[in-house]
Amino acid sequence: MHHKIKVNKPIVLIGMVGSGKSTIGKKLAQKLNKQFYDSDHVMEMREGLSVLDIHDYRGENYFRAKEEEVIKEILGYGEVVLSTGGNSFMNDSIRQLIKDHGVSVWLYSDIDTTYNRVSRRNTRPGLDTGDKLKIIEQMVLEYYPIYEEADIKVENRNSNVHYIVDDILLKLKHMERS
Repeated sequence: MHHKIKVNKPIVLIGMVGSGKSTIGKKLAQKLNKQFYDSDHVMEMREGLSVLDIHDYRGENYFRAKEEEVIKEILGYGEVVLSTGGNSFMNDSIRQLIKDHGVSVWLYSDIDTTYNRVSRRNTRPGLDTGDKLKIIEQMVLEYYPIYEEADIKVENRNSNVHYIVDDILLKLKHMERS
């Protein structure tokens, strides 16, 4: 039934760190029989450093420029599924690129869910210092109003991945009709 979906643009997953963008992106790509890319992963491969290290050693501006370059390139590949870094959509020029060339899907998680996921790992710029819950609450205030600009919003609590993928597929279908 899903194979009737005709999205002829890149599908771009956005959302906070720990919202499940990579896991869900991979499954979504499989179901749609499309290529999957993770912009963080592509950056890491090219730079030979983790995103945290690129950020720390090369600096914020370098990081942003690289991220924009990578996302722009992948959007140019056409019908792919792309998961982006938690901050990507906050960058005005990246957000505009995504709006112009892709369909954005916000994987929304509430604060508790995000905190539980993030507190298990220490790999994100800005989250490896200080009170994580406070930082996340601050990020939610700052990020969510911008994330709201996404074409599609899908809630990811600790639901089954397949359930979330089906939800995305359903919403993509509705988009086509409208």
